[in-house]
Amino acid sequence: MYTWQHVLWQQLQDSFQQKRFHHAQLFIGLPGVGKFDLVKVLASTLLCERPEGFRPCNACKACGLLAAETHPDKLLISAESNSIGVDAIRALSDFIHHSALQGGNKVVLIKDAEKMTHSAANALLKTLEEPNLNRYILLTCNDKSQLPATVLSRCGQQSVAVSEVSCAQNWLSEQHIPLHEFAWVEQFYLQPLKLVQWHEDGMLDKIQTLYLFASHLKESHNFAEVQGILTEHTQLNSVFYVFINQQLKYRLQQGLGFSAYNDAQKALHRFMLDTQQILGLNQSLGLAKLIYTLQNAIK
Repeated sequence: MYTWQHVLWQQLQDSFQQKRFHHAQLFIGLPGVGKFDLVKVLASTLLCERPEGFRPCNACKACGLLAAETHPDKLLISAESNSIGVDAIRALSDFIHHSALQGGNKVVLIKDAEKMTHSAANALLKTLEEPNLNRYILLTCNDKSQLPATVLSRCGQQSVAVSEVSCAQNWLSEQHIPLHEFAWVEQFYLQPLKLVQWHEDGMLDKIQTLYLFASHLKESHNFAEVQGILTEHTQLNSVFYVFINQQLKYRLQQGLGFSAYNDAQKALHRFMLDTQQILGLNQSLGLAKLIYTLQNAIK
């Protein structure tokens, strides 16, 4: 568990001990704040035979099964092909209504619940409306606006966030990652695990290239390099968006006309929408159009 989650964990412990713990808990927060790590510890605590201070003992049979990822009373549901289908949620319903094989609680984890299809969300709603004793559903979500209001209303909602930048900075310093080399890092301090993942995946230098390109839009000539990075690593489109958007706001403060700024923002949003649907040469063409529009806007 991460230092910025201690207050939330204490709140969960208090609600559980006071028998106010909701049977369906939705954990909401930005990617990179450790929502799923928190949920896994919570699931282990709920399944542990002898939890110590609202933590798994790591010594009982249940903890052994959890460590081996073979606990029969734990079910994990995550997206396949970028969505969670209705069949997975129907399987959840069957799982919930059967007896616990270990005689204790049963726990379901739904990772990235916003990826449920409309049919899946409706199927989940039926299960949420009829809570079963000693059954818990733990969901994580990056953006709750993508979940139906009916589902939200039937879950206890928990916000998972880094409350203070210094907390994330201190934790990151302990990871011994050379983040001081990159001026853009401060924009992602509230998503510390994302920075760690980028380091482990060898992405920091690639993101630096995107940052420098965005920071010198008018003079940038390494279009082919940026194009290659975004084509190969489509998940960095959102990072590129952050850098371009920041640069446009800076240019607006420096005197860029509002009409030109508005045109550039429209082109940026159109590019982001297109990249969610098209890849390869079409995406490269979309990037070329975006850069052309941006460079003309700030001339």
